[in-house]
Amino acid sequence: MRAMTTVAVVASTLLAISGCATSGPSGAPAAPAAPAVTASGLDEATAAVCGIANQATLGEGGYDFDVATASQIVTLGQDSKSTVITAAANVLSVPTRQAQAAAGQPEEASHLAELRTAMLKFQTICQDVDALVVSIQESEFAVDDDAVKSTR
Repeated sequence: MRAMTTVAVVASTLLAISGCATSGPSGAPAAPAAPAVTASGLDEATAAVCGIANQATLGEGGYDFDVATASQIVTLGQDSKSTVITAAANVLSVPTRQAQAAAGQPEEASHLAELRTAMLKFQTICQDVDALVVSIQESEFAVDDDAVKSTR
């Protein structure tokens, strides 16, 4: 049940960010972009990257377990306020680069398999919204703590 709620929150956030959500009848203007922190406590980049990872897992929205989607996840993941997502994006960047470099080579299939495994692990990380929220809060606390130390 919790996973379904998470999926619904991420999907609605993605719709709001992309401008696909509407605030009224079909002729109404698109809803404004999502706030810096979503209702679930995730920042926009974290919500977006987890939404893409989920869609890739389901093969929806034009996303799949491929190099293009992995590259997009890595790029968006770097903007996440979640240290967990940033770390997962760094891990995913390695098989992404390897798969890009192996395109058209005999070892391409094995690198794509590694890439798909890493993307699945990334999507699994996104399912623990509570852990992501805590990692965002901890990173914000660390930034605030560093700011206090620098004023001393």
